[in-house]
Amino acid sequence: MAKIKSTKPSAKSKFSGVDKMLDTAGWFGLIALGLITVFTYVRSPDIIPLHFNVVGHADGFGKKVMIFAVFAIAAAIFMCITLSIKFVFNPSKATLVPNKNFDFAIRTIRFIRLIAMVGFIYILVVTNLVVDGHVKGLGSLFLPIVMVSLLFPIAFYFKRTLSPRNRS
Repeated sequence: MAKIKSTKPSAKSKFSGVDKMLDTAGWFGLIALGLITVFTYVRSPDIIPLHFNVVGHADGFGKKVMIFAVFAIAAAIFMCITLSIKFVFNPSKATLVPNKNFDFAIRTIRFIRLIAMVGFIYILVVTNLVVDGHVKGLGSLFLPIVMVSLLFPIAFYFKRTLSPRNRS
């Protein structure tokens, strides 16, 4: 029997090289975060810094097992963003007309997910450095850099999608 090919147009969105890179980097970031979490747990004393104030100095300490809570929060954020890409921004529910803004929205969300993983990795690396006595904390520029790195892609997305030449 011959197989019948469907001539129905596909509504799937394009998955470009940049999308694949952001997706892969995000997953590698989550794996790296897990490895750094285990490394931090194994090598740390019983009491470690768990909270940093606005200036970036350690101001809250607790048992080292709580480092897994940092990983759990990061993994929950990662999975929520991943599931939102899969179900909320489901390309199969998109219109049959290619929409560059839709593709760019998904790319922006993937970028934000990667930035979040990089931020959590930085926090765990600095936690190790604080435990070793090499630094006092995250640094006073940590919070502004995180805010800019998370808000800039969103602002850029709105600027790009609201410009007259990108409206479809």
